[in-house]
Amino acid sequence: MGEVNTTGTTRRDTRRPTATVTATLAATAVALAAALAAPATANAQDSSEALAQLLPAPNRLVAWGGSPTGACAGAVSTSLRGDGYPGSASVSWAFAVVGVGPCALTATLSWRNLDTGTSGQKVAQIPHPRISLGVPDPIAHPYDAIIPTGSGRVEYRLTTTGGAVAGPVVVDTVAYTG
Repeated sequence: MGEVNTTGTTRRDTRRPTATVTATLAATAVALAAALAAPATANAQDSSEALAQLLPAPNRLVAWGGSPTGACAGAVSTSLRGDGYPGSASVSWAFAVVGVGPCALTATLSWRNLDTGTSGQKVAQIPHPRISLGVPDPIAHPYDAIIPTGSGRVEYRLTTTGGAVAGPVVVDTVAYTG
């Protein structure tokens, strides 16, 4: 005769994710794929451009994950250039975040100049599901795309309040020659 459970609790195999987690991940993947395949909306570029900005590339950080609210998931990307302005780097942001309700997601690009020791951060807010690229959306002003790192080797890391992490990547920033 089989073993009888007399504790009143149920047992499940801890190696398998619950159906809810699996269903949520599958729904997020389907929603993200549909959002990227469909035309982008309201002042955003073509969705094919969004997809290209979310793929790994040299000098690009891509962080995949969820939001602190648990209702949104997707990717945040930063593409970095060390020659956009003398003694400074430039950053382009891309978001493809799908879900329902408020996301309350904050993406933070941290940097540290390996030659001088200076450091800083750039922050982008993702308040709700959206697909967007570059300037002015999702950042407030084109000036926000400039990072005053100083010249030299600069290390970047991308994190989100949803727990996603990307990096480090090192980008050389050109010196001012004027």
